Amino acid sequence: MTNLLSANLFRMKKSRLFWGCLLISSAAGAWQSIQTFLEHGRTVPLDSIFFVYTMLIGLLLSVFLPLFFGSEYSDGAIRNKLAAGHTRLAVYLSNLTTAVSTAVLFCGACILCTVAAGVPLLGGPKYPGLLLKTTLLSLLMAAAWCTLYTAVIMNCSRKAASAVSCMLLFLLLFMVATWVFAKLDAPEFWPSYEFIDGEMVSEMVRNPTYLQPEARRVYEFWLDLNPMGQGIQYIDVSPARPLQLALCSLGVFAAATAAGLALFQRKDLK
Repeated sequence: MTNLLSANLFRMKKSRLFWGCLLISSAAGAWQSIQTFLEHGRTVPLDSIFFVYTMLIGLLLSVFLPLFFGSEYSDGAIRNKLAAGHTRLAVYLSNLTTAVSTAVLFCGACILCTVAAGVPLLGGPKYPGLLLKTTLLSLLMAAAWCTLYTAVIMNCSRKAASAVSCMLLFLLLFMVATWVFAKLDAPEFWPSYEFIDGEMVSEMVRNPTYLQPEARRVYEFWLDLNPMGQGIQYIDVSPARPLQLALCSLGVFAAATAAGLALFQRKDLK
């Protein structure tokens, strides 16, 4: 497996797509700090823009991973690895490990550029301990993205099909996350306006679609289980359910890895 990892890392160093995605991630972190300073000066703390990468990492990985690993089928690299004596388990796990390493690099590049540009402009973080905890949670989220995409890529023989599938998966999870978050964020009361004696009068009325506690817990679970839903929460720096978020990321990682590997073990590679 060490040789497989070394081969993947060597290919990644030569990949223009990898360096392009790394540049985009770095630029996003630096630009967010600069834009915030230009619009708000030093009134906005660095903490509030620190996790811009959590909304970007799923998209970057959906572009990079299928194009990087998808070529292994068309080039015959998968069959060559197996012919050289490597097991399917080793091939799958080496690609998954490479994908997670790539995600960490993309996130790390954005963090470094956010700090490099943000500290001189906005000042240092106010809550470094909280930032560290949330950063660790966000990396678990990135790993969950990786295992979902790897399961798709390793079981799709065509690079174009795997690229489209990963992009559609990202869009699906994005739409579900935004819908669930909107349901949770809906106010319990909202203003109602009516005319009385020629004057507009407003009063607060109960929102009929407001989620009650039992339903709210179900929606919160689905938001936490969705990597994109986690990304939306990390933007706010202080997620409300850190333990549940971590367990959901680990659960997605374990389930997607087991399912993807089981399918890959049975896949006809001829």
